Amino acid sequence: MPGFVDVSGMTYEDVRRMGHADDADDTNYQPRRRPARAKPASTQYSVINVWAAACAAQRVNGAYIKETVYRHIEDTGETIVVKHRSRDVMQEFLGSPERLLTEDVEAGERVRSFLQNDLTFRALKGRLNDFDSAVSRCLAVQDQFDNHVHKYELAVVASLPASAARSEQRQGADQRLKFARGGLIAQPGARVTAKVEVVTCNYSQQYGIFWVRGVTDQDQPVMFSSRAGFDSGTWLTVQGKVKAHRDNLTQLNYTKVL
Repeated sequence: MPGFVDVSGMTYEDVRRMGHADDADDTNYQPRRRPARAKPASTQYSVINVWAAACAAQRVNGAYIKETVYRHIEDTGETIVVKHRSRDVMQEFLGSPERLLTEDVEAGERVRSFLQNDLTFRALKGRLNDFDSAVSRCLAVQDQFDNHVHKYELAVVASLPASAARSEQRQGADQRLKFARGGLIAQPGARVTAKVEVVTCNYSQQYGIFWVRGVTDQDQPVMFSSRAGFDSGTWLTVQGKVKAHRDNLTQLNYTKVL
């Protein structure tokens, strides 16, 4: 019968050898290859839209949200999203750029300009850090962001409106303290009472206290520590002992808020 070999009278070993011979003679056999997967097409976003989308995400969330915030509802057992991470909100705006507001575009340009000037200033002062290198990479993109090539930069840009806001606030506070014209308060060792407007209040993880910097109603810059935190603009009446004078600023210790 065509296609079959009569194996009657053959031993098992003969049949096995014949099978091996067939395998060896099949020189044209090629293993089947899986077709290569096509790489997804990249997407380009204009620089203006990227910075505007980052500011739009900041506007929606009210802050930079690094990871999505969830809340568990005990009564229903349901878990709901309180706030989406800023990177995802930014991506939504990039997918629908018609949702961007004029104020988002203007804010994006302001943030980009501020960061460029701030970076240049601190570079001249020799005060750049690792994060500044990431900011530089973002600012170096002048035409379009590619979602594959600039994946890292897009993630960083999402955080920059909040970063710029903090820097602006810090610079404003530094200027307020620097240009206070009231002079120093008393001599080291003297006990004083003063009415102080809080300019900055930052928590120290190392010491477990807040460092408060402010200006008195006599336009005198002061600094002291506190167990409690205060919002900028809060007026306090404090009593303490002059510890030292540092860079036109009076440092108090043993401070008590009256």
